[in-house]
Amino acid sequence: MAERNLGPGFLVHDSHIFDPVDSRQAGAALEYASSMAATIGIQYIVTLNSDKQVEFPDDFDLAPHQLATKLTDATETGGLLSLRFG
Repeated sequence: MAERNLGPGFLVHDSHIFDPVDSRQAGAALEYASSMAATIGIQYIVTLNSDKQVEFPDDFDLAPHQLATKLTDATETGGLLSLRFG
């Protein structure tokens, strides 16, 4: 789709895709997704729960890919787009 300039220009995955995956496999998959997104010129967005362990390969620098924004439902003001889930 990206090669034909169709679609929104990004791919989004929720944390559920990585739930049954070993932490090293999740890290390798995210590194590969980062590489492929850069190659085809799209943005790859993934949400991960804070308790999900991910082990990245030693040569992968996560910092440029990680947003400082953290979503939480720990307080009454937390949520996503002013919506509370749960």
